[in-house]
Amino acid sequence: MRIIRFIEELDIIEKILGHLGLWDIRNHDPPQPVIFDSIPDLVYDLYYSQILAVDWN
Repeated sequence: MRIIRFIEELDIIEKILGHLGLWDIRNHDPPQPVIFDSIPDLVYDLYYSQILAVDWN
């Protein structure tokens, strides 16, 4: 792949980016912070482990 030509004309760039929906700058509020009421306890369950249980007796 190689570069054939650079597009330098502003009206052509605006037309291409406008067609792709990338020309207009949309202002919006910043995302709201996520607030957790509680953090669940981490529980290790051997039955969900991918390690095989070995009986050493």
